Amino acid sequence: MTTENDPLFLAESKTILVVDDSEDSVSILLELLSDYDLLVALDGESALEMLIEEQVDLVLLDIQMPGIDGYETCRRLKSQPDIADIPVVFITAETTAEAIDKAYEMGAVDYISKPFKPREVRVRVHNHLSLQVLTRQLRG
Repeated sequence: MTTENDPLFLAESKTILVVDDSEDSVSILLELLSDYDLLVALDGESALEMLIEEQVDLVLLDIQMPGIDGYETCRRLKSQPDIADIPVVFITAETTAEAIDKAYEMGAVDYISKPFKPREVRVRVHNHLSLQVLTRQLRG
């Protein structure tokens, strides 16, 4: 983990949108990521509405959901200029090469496989939030 002396220390609170229809997955992520401000959507449509209304720094997005799936949710997110720069990390039990390739094609920056490995989740989330901070600083 980082400290206040680390150049990638996230001094301000960051908001993560967790999009998953599994209550178990959501509960695990809420516990693992309790250091952040967390929003939850149980489907893609709700997630897209929240992204327009809330300031979100990172999206953790399941692939298999009712209604529009994670791929379509990501595609729609990336097609909207006001929110397209929000990094999307897929959280999924789908680990085939085809599923992962499609996630990247839709605009994801990473994926985390289920079942979750706590340290992996924390490190990947922190890394992508740090990259987001640095990217925003470079863009001014």
